[in-house]
Amino acid sequence: MNEIDETSLSRLDSSEWFRPTAALARRLEAAADRMGVYLMAYRANCRAGVGDGLCNLIAAAKLDAAKLGEVASLENAYPDAAIVAYERPIRQRH
Repeated sequence: MNEIDETSLSRLDSSEWFRPTAALARRLEAAADRMGVYLMAYRANCRAGVGDGLCNLIAAAKLDAAKLGEVASLENAYPDAAIVAYERPIRQRH
């Protein structure tokens, strides 16, 4: 999030963000580092207002089958969370 300017951050709808435990946060960070992406946890089955979510601000990462499998494994371990991968470094969507 440090790569996103303050004005953009202030407009984000964070209501759908999943607040992970410390253990999950460490697991997400380790997985993100292995995959070379940023991972964000969202509350499962929750949607931000149109145009107000992080997905509307930065580009999603393109994942191969192995990386998709790793994300699916995380989601299976934490069924209350939906995991989204974003490009690293962050690239703004246009």
